[in-house]
Amino acid sequence: MSIAAGNASKTSPETTDHAVEPTDPKIGPADADARALQAQVSHAVGRDLADYANAKVGIADYLRHAQKQSGRGPLELVREYYRLHRGPGKMTLSEYVQYGVYDRKRHSPEDQARFITNSLHWPITHACCDMTWQATTEDKWLCSHILSQSQIRVPETLAVIDKTERAYPKTHKIATAGALRDFLTSQDVLPLFGKENRGICSFGAFLVEAADADGMILKGQGRIGYEACMDQLIGATPYLLQRLERNHGFFDRYTDGLATVRVCILLDGDGIKIPFAVLKLPAPGTVADSFWRPGNLACNLDPASGRIVTARSKDALGTTDHALHPQSDAPLVGEALPLWQPLLDLAHACAPVFAPVRYQSMDIAITADGPVLIEINTGGGFDLPQLASGVGFLTDEVRSFFRACGYKAL
Repeated sequence: MSIAAGNASKTSPETTDHAVEPTDPKIGPADADARALQAQVSHAVGRDLADYANAKVGIADYLRHAQKQSGRGPLELVREYYRLHRGPGKMTLSEYVQYGVYDRKRHSPEDQARFITNSLHWPITHACCDMTWQATTEDKWLCSHILSQSQIRVPETLAVIDKTERAYPKTHKIATAGALRDFLTSQDVLPLFGKENRGICSFGAFLVEAADADGMILKGQGRIGYEACMDQLIGATPYLLQRLERNHGFFDRYTDGLATVRVCILLDGDGIKIPFAVLKLPAPGTVADSFWRPGNLACNLDPASGRIVTARSKDALGTTDHALHPQSDAPLVGEALPLWQPLLDLAHACAPVFAPVRYQSMDIAITADGPVLIEINTGGGFDLPQLASGVGFLTDEVRSFFRACGYKAL
């Protein structure tokens, strides 16, 4: 087997289609597809996906980086990579390097074996979850509609943009440029956040800061007219428009965008377990907090206390640790997030609503008025917790849970 074959488990751009499986972590388009994708898809989701694909680097670059950082020889690194790729975690070469698994000062062989490839996310999720429930989490309008009947706080849904015949009971539907103009200029809805109704990784997300009869102002993008918005930004993609949530004042020293906490959830007969929690901090001026966006930070949290254990930025080759915020110099490591117990209470209240989805992940914002559930996912990527923490996702607790759910190959 060649090194290239060991890295070939990345899915193609087509696997991001809504008809496949749309939760956050499963995409990884090959570099060669980026230009073709950009040419084929001009709307916002396609452009972001192409940017994501263009961030990849070559196999030789990964090996040179690992060699430089570790001081180890290339043959030794390749042998170690093959051992881990053939093991239960099935890591690709890019993951082996990006997670820093090659660093023997940080990782013993036992530690290395706890890392797992993102490519196993869906096989494991299928084993853990009743997949007939998937639409209840992945269709963001449906999920919000369900939770509106509970005490769990979610962003207010203002409207849906959808050019198809689908109906959205009790929700304002927009299908034309004129209807979008009338909605934004005749009601008190701004600022608002737009996201693909069945999207992943915040691809195509936008924030409308202001609007008038001629167009609207998008954060980080400037002015766009309504016809251009519907044709070039939205395309044929259904979008959910939500009232913008605001951070608790604690986050003002770090960002002007909404931060969220990714909470990994395991539901078994012994109750709800939270093995990992990660704070996602968008860089100033950035529209969303997904870790693939340049300048964004991912902070590993102590799930019991909400205290920041590590804070990291990411590039194509790996992560960089920060004790202080790289833009503001505000302290990060050691800081405790506000309203942590209410956040845990929300997670514990929400998880049983989707109990057949035994492996879940949630993105929860912390506002001055308390935590707000931004999204819940069927499953959840293994990459974000591993990148943020530098620790393999297969803790004893997680491994036992996956095996108990029927995934025995760990």
